[in-house]
Amino acid sequence: MEPGVQKYPEPALKDILSDPVMLAVLKRDGLTVEDIKKLVTSYQKNAQARPS
Repeated sequence: MEPGVQKYPEPALKDILSDPVMLAVLKRDGLTVEDIKKLVTSYQKNAQARPS
């Protein structure tokens, strides 16, 4: 396999956050899908603001 080519591509975030097992883990941990979406959005904004 060529370097940099993924054999199994990462699932989309929307797919992960709709997975029944993930939803059960979030519920167990007292989190919601909205909590995770806010976290991801915050990370993306902070990553964009950092100088390269």
